[in-house]
Amino acid sequence: MADVPGRVSEVFSSLQGEGPSVGRPALFVRLQGCDVGCSWCDTKYTWDPALGEALDLDDLERRASALGACDLLVVTGGEPLAHPSIEAVLEWGVRRHARVEVETSALRPPPLARPNLAYVASPKLPGVTPRWAETWVHVGAFLALPATTFKFVVRDEPEFEELLALLRRHDLPRERVMVMPEGTTDAQVRARALALAEPCKRAGLRLSPRLHVWLWGARRGV
Repeated sequence: MADVPGRVSEVFSSLQGEGPSVGRPALFVRLQGCDVGCSWCDTKYTWDPALGEALDLDDLERRASALGACDLLVVTGGEPLAHPSIEAVLEWGVRRHARVEVETSALRPPPLARPNLAYVASPKLPGVTPRWAETWVHVGAFLALPATTFKFVVRDEPEFEELLALLRRHDLPRERVMVMPEGTTDAQVRARALALAEPCKRAGLRLSPRLHVWLWGARRGV
């Protein structure tokens, strides 16, 4: 993105609301563009790659610096690995931050490996998108990177059973898996988390909150 402009949906600071770094202060860079098509997506404003702002790395640095220093950078979307300048964004991020997390559907393979770069890969379940099987193609490449966490959005117990079958099929170690209840309101997330708590206990899987939904609701910039 240094010479090639890329479109960015938003840049903001918040607390990481989900996944392995939940609760940590973070700088978020949300890239524009996604072609996965998840039915429950709560950031559909990021789908169209022509929207957002055209920012180069200098613009991104100015925007990030104005928000203050932060050890954790979260690169999200949209689908960040579909972004034309993702490698440049990640190289910028790993130079600037102690830890960089990339939230991805895993539809594309990891483009970069660095000691302080971690992927949070979220392959999809069959009822979520017609492209769900494609998001499992590169699971082995993500598994080969020790810092990768696999985070799965689950709505109910039948989907949880589908997830267990896919974990067995792809030989994913359960200590690297997190289950996150789908929902865009505190009431939805709480109800689904309660329904998934016992299945997670039985299966030995971590349950991820959606802290930002609990604190602020499903809105931009949090």
